[in-house]
Amino acid sequence: MLRIGKGLAALAAGAVVALGLAVAPATAAAATAEGSCAGGVTGRLPRAQDQRFYVQCAGGVATVVACPTGQVYAPGPQLCDAPEQVRPAVATLVTAATAGPAKLNGLLFGVKNLSATVRIADAPAGLDGVPVTFTTVGGRTLCTAVTDQFGAARCDTPARLTVPLDEILRGYRANYAGIGGIYLGSSATAPVGLL
Repeated sequence: MLRIGKGLAALAAGAVVALGLAVAPATAAAATAEGSCAGGVTGRLPRAQDQRFYVQCAGGVATVVACPTGQVYAPGPQLCDAPEQVRPAVATLVTAATAGPAKLNGLLFGVKNLSATVRIADAPAGLDGVPVTFTTVGGRTLCTAVTDQFGAARCDTPARLTVPLDEILRGYRANYAGIGGIYLGSSATAPVGLL
């Protein structure tokens, strides 16, 4: 369990990185959405859309800090800890076909525009940097993509598909496996049309 005293605000970003924590400056919009660091506030604030991070306020400046891999931020004691010590795993929601309909361009050219968005079930923000596997409804893997900062993932299948045409035309499934103890997995299906 990682415990950091109140002196963290005085540490330079390089010292925080030396502790094994990723640090990145927060944008003004992110700081406003996650809690205000204005007015010289010092301390830690939860990052509502993703508990793998927290906001460190030091003299009114907001910095987004990542908890060590596999841990989440606990606002009460203001430290990173094992997810099961902080809260139960959070439900996620996958929405498929978020970038428009997927289209089959013949078996030689594959399926274009497989897309999905992954987000925490009760929050508007997407989960960034998580893998999404696109399969046929029958379970054959078509392609895999990682979500962007908005939780969106998109990919095209390789050319020369060896999947039967009738299986492709039944649609596709976007699958997010989850992160053990932190986020539950989820999936959604969407149709595949012809170009």
